[in-house]
Amino acid sequence: MRQDKKRRDKPAIALVLCFCMMALVSLFVVKANIDKVKNNMEGSNVTDAVKEKAVDGSRTDNIIDSADNTSDQGSGTSGNTDDQESTSEYIIPVSGEIIMGYSSDMPVYWKTLDQYMTHSGIDIAAPSGTSAAACAAGTVTKVWEDDRFGISAEISHGEGITSIYGNLARDGLAETGDVLKQGDTVGKIGQSSMFEFDDPPHLHFEIRENGAEADPGKYISF
Repeated sequence: MRQDKKRRDKPAIALVLCFCMMALVSLFVVKANIDKVKNNMEGSNVTDAVKEKAVDGSRTDNIIDSADNTSDQGSGTSGNTDDQESTSEYIIPVSGEIIMGYSSDMPVYWKTLDQYMTHSGIDIAAPSGTSAAACAAGTVTKVWEDDRFGISAEISHGEGITSIYGNLARDGLAETGDVLKQGDTVGKIGQSSMFEFDDPPHLHFEIRENGAEADPGKYISF
C-alpha cells in the first residue's frame, strides 16, 4: 500500500516542482522587462531635457534695445543691386581663426551643449575685448541679449542685407539708431553666449538676406 502511494505521489511532487520553477522564471522575466522599461523612460527624459534646452535657448529673453526693422535707412545703403555685389564691398569684422563655420544643412558639434546642431553663422576666434568692426556701412537696427548667442547687434546695410554680431560684451556696445561706416566698432568680443560658453573667446557673425540666413562666405572671403 505504502509503495503504491509513493508511486502516486512522485508525479504530483514533480508537477508541483515544475510549476514552482515556471513561476520563478516568469517572475524574473517580468522584473527584467519592468527594469528595461524604466531605464528607457529615464533615458528618454534626459534626451527630452537636452532638446528642450536647445529649443528654449533660441528665443530672445531680454531686449536691450530695439527699433522698427521694416524700413532700411538710405544712409546705410551701399546702392548696389545683387548683380553688382562683390566680396570687396564687405570686410572681415575681426581677424582670427574660424573655429565653427556656417552650416545650414549639416549639423556640427557644439562643445558646450555636447550635441550636433546647425550653425547660422561663423565663429571667429579673437581675444576678449577685441573690437568687432562693421563689415559694411549701415544703421544699427537692433541690440538684444539671449542665451543662444548672448549680447548681439544687428546692422541693416540696405537692399534687404543685414549683419549680426554675437557673443559681445556690454562695454563699448553700439546703440540702436547708430549710423556706422564700414570698419566702425559695433562692440567688443565678450563671453556672453551660453550655447558657446566653452569655446574660446570669439565673435559670432551672421549675414541675412531679407531675414533669411545666408552664408557669410558669399559676401566675404575669410
